Amino acid sequence: MLEQIERARAAQAGRESLYAGFRRDHAAILSPLRQRLRATCRDTVFALDRLLDQRGWSRAEQSILVDMLRATTTALLETGTHDEEVKHIYDKYHEVTYDRRKQQELDLLKEQAQAMGFDLGAANDIRNEDDLAQRMYENLADRAGADEQRRAERHTRKTAPNQRKEDSAKLARQALRELYRKLASLVHPDRESDAARREQKNLLMQEINHAYAANDLMTLFEVQMRLERSDPERIARLNVARLKQYNKLLSEQLTALNDASDALEEHFRAEFGLSPLLELTADNLSQVLRHRARAMRAEITRQEQLLEILADKTVTKRWLRAHRFRSRL
Repeated sequence: MLEQIERARAAQAGRESLYAGFRRDHAAILSPLRQRLRATCRDTVFALDRLLDQRGWSRAEQSILVDMLRATTTALLETGTHDEEVKHIYDKYHEVTYDRRKQQELDLLKEQAQAMGFDLGAANDIRNEDDLAQRMYENLADRAGADEQRRAERHTRKTAPNQRKEDSAKLARQALRELYRKLASLVHPDRESDAARREQKNLLMQEINHAYAANDLMTLFEVQMRLERSDPERIARLNVARLKQYNKLLSEQLTALNDASDALEEHFRAEFGLSPLLELTADNLSQVLRHRARAMRAEITRQEQLLEILADKTVTKRWLRAHRFRSRL
């Protein structure tokens, strides 16, 4: 069990390092490209607006330019960045203002959530989709807590198997508490007169307290080995009952480590929109980053080329004719 926990810890540390490296590289490489793309798209919005203010456009030409402007302003505003100038242009070319549209969407989502049985409470306090999501998560947490309470009540009925399990859990916690008390007594900083050693014991006491609060038997064992200069074989000389109690705690700790690792991976995939089928290796993540950077650079180039076209009305008209010709093919 100790070896399994050690391997699980090492694996989780490796994942955390891998994820942190990808986040760092993702920000360093894609954030500048994203800012550049946003700036170029923003320039496109103003260029389209200037062109549409000019006379001499056919109805078909005007329709294409307005559609482009609507799509670009929507994309910019949906990134969540507050931009009043872009919002003003959005409102200029839409029948419904951006703020009104977002409110209508939020009202619809509220209705759907209530139809699904969510209690939104003071719905007026929900000002955006993030507020709504938070309220729904709170509802789910309350439901989960109530379900857990009901399961716990059923579980604690004093049948013989349940009583044995309860007794075993109590003994395991007692074993953990006894080990904690022993270590706390050994390192208690108040009993140390030397200032340097007292500081060391303060840090060690903090480690012991944290491990005890987290039911981290593995760390308590490691501290015990450091203090007593013993080795893992010493644990094998414990009596059978105590070993069972320790193994129960270690099994719970291993399960918690694995659950935490799975949750960490799920959050990481959701954060970056990664496929559940993608094996999370350094090479694969590097390939994802290269692909995204290449796609973003291509879009920046396309937008810059479009800006050059939009800078001249005559060139824009020629481009629109070619656009209509290609759409008929």
